[in-house]
Amino acid sequence: MRALVTGANGLIGANLCRALLRRGAAVRALVRRTSDLSAIRDLPLELVHGDVLEPETLLPAAAGCDVVFHAASVFSYWDKTEAELEKVAVDGVSNMLVAARAAGVGRFVLTSSSITCGSSERTLVRSENDSLSDAEFCPPYFHSKLKQEQVALRRAEELDVDLVVVNPCITLGPHDTRLSPSNAIIVAYLSDPFRTTFAGGCNIVSVRDVAEGHVLAAERGVRGRRYLLGSENLEWSLIHRIVAELCGVAPPRLYANHTSGYLAASMHELWASWTGTRPLTTRAQAKMIGRFYWYSHALAAADLGYAPGPARQALAEAVAFLVRSPHVSVELRRTLALGKEVYDAQIRLNREAGQAAAR
Repeated sequence: MRALVTGANGLIGANLCRALLRRGAAVRALVRRTSDLSAIRDLPLELVHGDVLEPETLLPAAAGCDVVFHAASVFSYWDKTEAELEKVAVDGVSNMLVAARAAGVGRFVLTSSSITCGSSERTLVRSENDSLSDAEFCPPYFHSKLKQEQVALRRAEELDVDLVVVNPCITLGPHDTRLSPSNAIIVAYLSDPFRTTFAGGCNIVSVRDVAEGHVLAAERGVRGRRYLLGSENLEWSLIHRIVAELCGVAPPRLYANHTSGYLAASMHELWASWTGTRPLTTRAQAKMIGRFYWYSHALAAADLGYAPGPARQALAEAVAFLVRSPHVSVELRRTLALGKEVYDAQIRLNREAGQAAAR
């Protein structure tokens, strides 16, 4: 297989490149000239410079490829307008589909998001048959992913491109250079002196399982289908307790409601504005408190053979990466008493890094 990965330097893209290399695929990574390549620099792949908003750069990138994995997007609840998010998501996938059709690519796998399947006020598990409703709060990022998916499915049909959509849940793990909002969940709890939790829940999954799910979708996915890629559905209080156990810190002591969560997020955003950094949590995320982003990956299991590991392992691997990254300060690291699961995860990540570089 010769594969093109757009957004190859992002969290999912960098891990997808590794999953493809483990399968013996020839990997071509589409990156912008200004991209931070630290997550993929040591991998034996072909780098090509281009931009999904510059159509003239895409056909040469796709030429000769069997499959395109379109993971290029902006995942942000901060510092991006709805128009900016939609331009990259919608125009980007449309441009890439046109290039894939012109290049004769056999399959196109789009990285969407589980949020296009909506959320619930109660502990309901949603599937690919569900969608966002007008009644629920939808930040600009949600809208951008929903429109991207809708446009992609329509344009693929018009262009006769063999498209499969994958919908990752909250994706945690290594090779995250910008600290995605998903991994920031862990850093936010560890940085919180009050050890706060809140109502609601989400589906936690390892980025390595999500990357494997992408490859399986390329190999076995049914044209035009969406596949949720998740693992376990957990309440936030349990997620925070697991993080506390893995890191040797206090379990949740305070239970935030919408008002206190919103005020805390406002302070994070204000501090970020003063310091020029990214907030660990935002007002948009605070508005999601109390909702359940719970999903079933049964269709992916049935069609693709997708079999993710447990959420606790995903959290351990994310902690193992984060505590050795710039995302966790030396001062914060000194307050942690990491458990055996985290050290075991570090050993696994080190071994896999060596294997990937040696290919």
